[in-house]
Amino acid sequence: MSIKGAEALLQAVADKKKMLSESELKNRCTEFDKRYIYESTSFENGDFTYEDVVFLLEDHSRQFPDKSETVRKAIINNYHAIQRVHRMVNEHRQYDENIVKDLHQILVDGIINGGVYRTRDLFILGAKHVPPTYLKIFSKMDRYFADLNDPELKGLKKAAFAHLQILKIYPFMDANGRLARLLLNYQLELEGFLPISITKEMRDEYYRTIDEYKINKKIEPFTEFIAELEEKRMKEFLERD
Repeated sequence: MSIKGAEALLQAVADKKKMLSESELKNRCTEFDKRYIYESTSFENGDFTYEDVVFLLEDHSRQFPDKSETVRKAIINNYHAIQRVHRMVNEHRQYDENIVKDLHQILVDGIINGGVYRTRDLFILGAKHVPPTYLKIFSKMDRYFADLNDPELKGLKKAAFAHLQILKIYPFMDANGRLARLLLNYQLELEGFLPISITKEMRDEYYRTIDEYKINKKIEPFTEFIAELEEKRMKEFLERD
């Protein structure tokens, strides 16, 4: 299983990090962040190329008259959000409700009003699962954070839960997917793993494993899905000079 494979590489990754200089670690992190920001922001929108994202991150004031201003802002916001995550991981801070709301606010800054739970019910076109009524969001989010603090929940399973349960609750009006992918990496890094990126080409498998959790309450398919990505990422990290 990929779960055991990824877990078996944890110590090797930790040792490799100690061997690398601070500047090399930063360069690798920046390189990944650019790819992650492109893939997460473009997951539901193909308006920008990877080269566009790199160009924009070099200078946030750059404009693209022929492209979506909303996506341009989302790219910049995603950058600021992931930088916030890196800082909090370095402080070994488990996220709580205030941090989740702050991260959502960063993700949608200048686009919609962020950091506020939705105040109406949503029906997602084509989805097999209907998010809970907005009247239950506060209680479900309270339970979410309580479950995250369960000492029995750890490792890749905890990272999977962090991601899946946010998508099941769908607490905000928009950007729940971007937020969930951000929290996935937040928790992965807290657990000692490397952050991962989910591409549009993986969309069918990604949604299938999410539905297994939402509808059938099975966390294992998604946990195995991220474990495969994690094991591949760790091996690439270790093999790179």
